[in-house]
Amino acid sequence: MDTPAEVDATYAAMVAAGYKGHREPWDAFWGMRYAVLHDPDGNGVDLHANL
Repeated sequence: MDTPAEVDATYAAMVAAGYKGHREPWDAFWGMRYAVLHDPDGNGVDLHANL
């Protein structure tokens, strides 16, 4: 993702579409906006962008 706002918007859109949110977006100490979803098979999918 290019911006932290994209992480937030993509996470929200994916959860609204029925994907399981695992960890809502947060500002990680290593300087990234980060979120985690699970795909239909249960695999973790990370969303991230530089802060």
